[in-house]
Amino acid sequence: MGFYRIVSYFLLVVAVILGIAALFTLLIALANPALLISVFVVVAVVLYSVASFLFLHNGIDGKQKLKNKLRDFIKVNAYVSIVFAVMNIVQSLVVIVDPSALTTAINEFTAAQQTKSPISTGLFIKIMQVAMWFLLIYAIFLSYHISATFRYLKQYAAIFDDQPKS
Repeated sequence: MGFYRIVSYFLLVVAVILGIAALFTLLIALANPALLISVFVVVAVVLYSVASFLFLHNGIDGKQKLKNKLRDFIKVNAYVSIVFAVMNIVQSLVVIVDPSALTTAINEFTAAQQTKSPISTGLFIKIMQVAMWFLLIYAIFLSYHISATFRYLKQYAAIFDDQPKS
C-alpha cells in the first residue's frame, strides 16, 4: 500500500501538469478537430488520477462511504488511461531503442523551419530522449497504479454505498 500511495501522489502531480497542458491543447484542438481525441485521452488520464486519489484519500484512508458513481468513474477513466499508458510505453520504447527515427524527424522539422532555432539540434534531441524516458517511467507507474486500483476496488468494495437513495 505504501508504494501505491507514493505513486498516487506522483500521478497527481503529473495530472496537474497534464491538466494545464490539456487546457491549452483544447484551444488548439478547437481549430483542428483531429486533436480532440488526444485531448480526450489526456483529460481521461487526469480524471483517473484525481478520482483514484480521492478513492485512496477519502475511502481507504478516511474510511468514508463513497458513491458507486466514483467507482464507475474510476473504472471508465482507467480503461482510457490504459490506452494512454500502452501507447506511451510503445512510443517511448521505439524511440529509445532506435533513436535514429527521432533524429530524422527533428532534422526534417528544423530543415522545414524558416527561422533559426534558439537551441541546437543536438540539445533538442537530448531533451526529447529525456522526455521519452520520463514518459516510459510515467506510463509504467500509471499501468501499475491502474492494476493496483482495480485490486483495491475489489478489496474495499464495502466502502462504496450500495444502498439506493429513497
